[in-house]
Amino acid sequence: MGKNNKARRAAKAKTRAQRGNGPSSWGSNENPGSRRPPPTAGESRFTETEDARGLLWLTAQARHRRDGFAGQGLFRLTQMAPDVVDRAAEAALLDEVDSVWIRGWQPSELHRQARLGCPTAAGARLVHLAMATDHVGRRSVTLDQRWISQIEGLALPAVNGREGWVGRWVSLEGFDRTTTVAGMVDALANLMQLPPLDPLLPLPGSAGSGPRAVPSSRPRGGAGAETNPILDRIRALLAMAESTTFEAEATAFTAKAQALMTRHAIDAALLQGQTGRNNEHPVTIRVPIDAPYADAKSFLLQTVARAGRCRSVFDADLAMSSVVGFAGDLAGVELLFTSLLLQAQTALTDAAKRAPAGTRTRSQSYRSAFLVAYAGRIGDRLSEINEAVFAEVEAEHGSAFLPVLHSRSAEVDDVVAERFGELTSSRVRSGYDPAGWAEGRSAADRARLNFGELVGEPTP
Repeated sequence: MGKNNKARRAAKAKTRAQRGNGPSSWGSNENPGSRRPPPTAGESRFTETEDARGLLWLTAQARHRRDGFAGQGLFRLTQMAPDVVDRAAEAALLDEVDSVWIRGWQPSELHRQARLGCPTAAGARLVHLAMATDHVGRRSVTLDQRWISQIEGLALPAVNGREGWVGRWVSLEGFDRTTTVAGMVDALANLMQLPPLDPLLPLPGSAGSGPRAVPSSRPRGGAGAETNPILDRIRALLAMAESTTFEAEATAFTAKAQALMTRHAIDAALLQGQTGRNNEHPVTIRVPIDAPYADAKSFLLQTVARAGRCRSVFDADLAMSSVVGFAGDLAGVELLFTSLLLQAQTALTDAAKRAPAGTRTRSQSYRSAFLVAYAGRIGDRLSEINEAVFAEVEAEHGSAFLPVLHSRSAEVDDVVAERFGELTSSRVRSGYDPAGWAEGRSAADRARLNFGELVGEPTP
């Protein structure tokens, strides 16, 4: 349903709600083959379900704007027949989920946003149920494999069809009618207020006609699953770094993973320089940045992206970072960021255990300062790895790869400038906790490299 139709329907619903008129007497009991007589004065031209849908849409808008009509609309909805409102909610929610896909959101992003953005857990569960119902009505051959993989990884609730699912949600939640309708309004308002994003996957129903695939940094099983030997080796190294209890081992594995990523990028540049062909162009991924300390975590991602020849732009409102780069680099950056974040959190826990008595290791300023200092020092370490690998390759093959790498970096910068325009930088809100800052740098310093082990062929 178009926005203009929604607005007209909602305006009529608002007028009726303010006048106190009942819903239309024309609707579900009408013979579908007959013609409806013209409405009398004060009577709706819409069915009861259409009336309820318009009022839901308007109330959700008011809820998002904190408009006083939200309370009036909510009350009016509770006075309507429950089955009518439930059917209206089904239609409205499915319509908005489809609209969210058109606005560029991916399944994993919407699933997370519902959990973070809905005022109530029940509202978030209703959004997840709407996503599952939307997927039930789609044929797999019309969906991009990346879309299917995301859906399968979300553990969405089971649904039996595209009708009656809101009624089942009502029964499972077991709330009073006012709380139940408020959950419907919250779910709808959450969907309606989502801004447009750059489309990164083909829309459902248009598989094969969207953005080019970015190699996934996550393992995928099943027949036909993509395999990337380089990513598999990087993933294995980082998994060992995360699982070991010895800091020196974690350091060596992480360093080897970064060296492998850099060497792979140089090999691609050497090949491009030899053939003169460049069939690649920068693409974009989005990485969720969860609270707490989202700005410090986004700084770590920015640091890793820069070392991986990519650019990262953080959107604090959506708690996501867009990372622009070449596909192979992006996959490695996402892997390394995820691993380093886990290692940083482990180091933070260990630091708290070692801290002198009286140190406020659980305070926000300590933890944020720790993460910022850790990220900054990690950036130094990654730069040192890159320089070591560059020097080794230059000694073997000369510096022919450098102009190609510079050209690729310029392409990435151009895409960022075109997409995001003039960017602003802001200080990370770390406060200043000397103990947290010192311990964060110390944790990263303990990860200092033995370059003799890095510049050779990385092996697990």
